[in-house]
Amino acid sequence: MMQGGQTRYWLAITACLLAADTRAAPPSGEQLYDIACLSCHSLGDAVDHRVGPPLGGLLNRKAAAVKDYRYSEALSASGWNWTLPTLLAWLLEPNTAIPNNAMNYVNPLTAEETQRLGEWLLQQP
Repeated sequence: MMQGGQTRYWLAITACLLAADTRAAPPSGEQLYDIACLSCHSLGDAVDHRVGPPLGGLLNRKAAAVKDYRYSEALSASGWNWTLPTLLAWLLEPNTAIPNNAMNYVNPLTAEETQRLGEWLLQQP
């Protein structure tokens, strides 16, 4: 049988465990960028050594507008501007959004993560 001090100790430990939120926080937009975009895209505004164009300053930017980057004819002719709806369509299914584009991408994220990533990307300068 536990003594009074031991009982209070175990009750305190149990209360802490019950009060603790053991769920991991969802990944941030930056973490999602690191998972889904970083290997091909930078966040700057200048073309660098990566496969894809830089993603900085996307909000309301005309698609295929980064100078000195060679885009597919399909994206260049799309007439798109990057807004949350167009970016989400692109991230979820780029070949459905704009057929025959050059982005070879299979989205590894859930719809909720894609939404969070899109919102975060559009906030980047």
